[in-house]
Amino acid sequence: MLDSLPSRRTTHAGRRPLAALLLAVAMASAPGARGAVPGEDGRPVAAELRLRALAQLAERSNPQARAALLQGASEFTIGVPYSVQVAYLRLLRRVHVDAGQLRDAYAVDERIIGLAGAEDDALQVALASLGRVHKRLNDNDPAAAMALLESLNTRYKELRSFEFEANAEVAYGAIYNTTGQHDRALAHYLRALELVQRYPALWGPREADVRLALARLYVNSGNEHKALDTMRAYREGREGRASRDAIPPRVEAAMYFMDGRAHVSLNQLAPAHAAFNRALALARKNELRWLEANVLGNVSDAWLKEQRYLDAERAARAAVAVAEDVKDQNAIQMAYANLGFALFGQGRMAEGAVYIDRTTAELRKADAMHAVSNILAEKSVALEKAGQYRQALQTVREREQVQETLSVERRNKAFAALQEQFNAKQRAAQIDRLRQENAVKDAELANRNLRFALASLGAALALALLGFVFMLYRKSQRTSRRLAELNAELAHRSAHDPLTGLFNRRSFVDLMQDRALRGQAVAPAVPAKSAAADGAGDCFTLLDIDHFKRINDQHGHAAGDAVLVEVGRRLNEVVRESDMVLRWGGEEFLVYSQGVTDAQRPLLVQRILNAIAAAPVVLEDGSVLQVRATAGAVSLPLASNEALGWEQAIALADRALYKGKEAGRNRGFIVEGVSPGVGAGEDRKLSLHLVLPDMYWQPAQ
Repeated sequence: MLDSLPSRRTTHAGRRPLAALLLAVAMASAPGARGAVPGEDGRPVAAELRLRALAQLAERSNPQARAALLQGASEFTIGVPYSVQVAYLRLLRRVHVDAGQLRDAYAVDERIIGLAGAEDDALQVALASLGRVHKRLNDNDPAAAMALLESLNTRYKELRSFEFEANAEVAYGAIYNTTGQHDRALAHYLRALELVQRYPALWGPREADVRLALARLYVNSGNEHKALDTMRAYREGREGRASRDAIPPRVEAAMYFMDGRAHVSLNQLAPAHAAFNRALALARKNELRWLEANVLGNVSDAWLKEQRYLDAERAARAAVAVAEDVKDQNAIQMAYANLGFALFGQGRMAEGAVYIDRTTAELRKADAMHAVSNILAEKSVALEKAGQYRQALQTVREREQVQETLSVERRNKAFAALQEQFNAKQRAAQIDRLRQENAVKDAELANRNLRFALASLGAALALALLGFVFMLYRKSQRTSRRLAELNAELAHRSAHDPLTGLFNRRSFVDLMQDRALRGQAVAPAVPAKSAAADGAGDCFTLLDIDHFKRINDQHGHAAGDAVLVEVGRRLNEVVRESDMVLRWGGEEFLVYSQGVTDAQRPLLVQRILNAIAAAPVVLEDGSVLQVRATAGAVSLPLASNEALGWEQAIALADRALYKGKEAGRNRGFIVEGVSPGVGAGEDRKLSLHLVLPDMYWQPAQ
């Protein structure tokens, strides 16, 4: 299925049309074609001819071919040779994919694996197993998809099959495209295209679908002109060919759809709508309902970009109707999200929030947290434009929690993929060792009498075997050391932020839990008597980079990452060695300091603000950014001796930070007390102490 959301993960890339002549060749010569000799009744021959006709029909009218294959299943599966059965299943899988029915296609993969496994047809098992890779990718689990693909490559490398190799290259490209590693994805797609062009008799993948995958990759990587050139070159290459080489309607519609997406990314909205209209016309004419739903969703996106919210609403409602008819959950979610944002643009905030929150909840249920993060980002921008700043801030914080969850999941999945790749390599090494051992045993059996006669030769062979075992033992030791190093690296990553290298929230929570178990006695930095006399305690300083979203919007996310890294470095330089600096989430940082007296707290907060604002941040392109921050600080225990936990302290610091944002940013507020009550709720008034940096500067609003 083609991408239905601009940011949606790349879906199944292994769609392969079938030329009628190649079908006959495949049925006659494919591995596992045992039992292909037709019976006396001629049924196998008739079935083969019928499959050829249906293959040709699928290129002209996929819905008719799909219906005929489903209705005539018994003709191709009962009383016919294995070669006919597997050819039927492969064609059925293909028409399911072309119809956008990926769940049905994956079910056919399992049927092929069962059938080919019983016939000991390793190639068909390998090819169908690649469908499991794409299923994991569509389930938003690229790490599991990569681990399975590595395992399949190890298991079936001895097949020496160009068809398996080409399909594996497409699968690698799809995984890397999904995870944003566009350079690697491009290399694999180009390798697949080279194999397809070098071996045109392959069953699949098809050149048209590899070029569509390349165009989708170029759009995702921001190289829209290259995507348009790819589609244009393919069309021009088809001009003047015989009618049998005409572009199938499904491919032509998908190419116009991809043209529209590229034009939208280039902000060329007039040609985008023209391309979408042509894709819609072809989709409707050829009953490509799943493609029609996705095109309408992207049309709605284009209208939203033009701020033509009424048109966006109409397109979104049309997309909802088609997507619900074909039960395409991705297209349904996209359409409802677009409908919500179209209503937001018309000022109908409450009505639009219903659709956006519904889509967010469904995506959470499906564990599509990347899509949840994208929708929350758009929602926060829309709320801020509508002047609902508190709701916008809440949405931003919700998105930060989602991103933190995604970071943990990515780490766990990366570890699982790394472990699986390691296991696959170990299995391959074990197979090689077994082959070597078998060769040694065969040699021993063949020369048993000679070994008895030549004792000296037997002794030499025994020494050689001992040396071989010793080499295996040394290799096992090196492998164990490497695994220990990987475990240590993963343990470090689990406690540190991958971008800034600072401690992360998880490590801080672990420290606070340890602090609670030890009665809040976390190695004070000053003697006990001095701490009691001077009001020393644990200080929590929460700070947020001012106007960070503006940095991302104007200079790009790479610039935003550079600012985060530099701010983390400056914080580490300015605090004491006993202090703990961590990235709290997004553009927020937390400094945890022990043994800070009443007199030291304002100086600590001012030193932090000065460190951040002391010098501009210079980007790689030479741009200079002046960065400021707003802080909120709390020390435990409070001056009122009120018993508060660290979670309540963080909540108070967050309120003080919010007060600093409201007061104009580039400042800090220290909570010196709270009004009587329970906890740190917003109904309790704060007693705040203002701290300004040495060189106070009021940022532009």
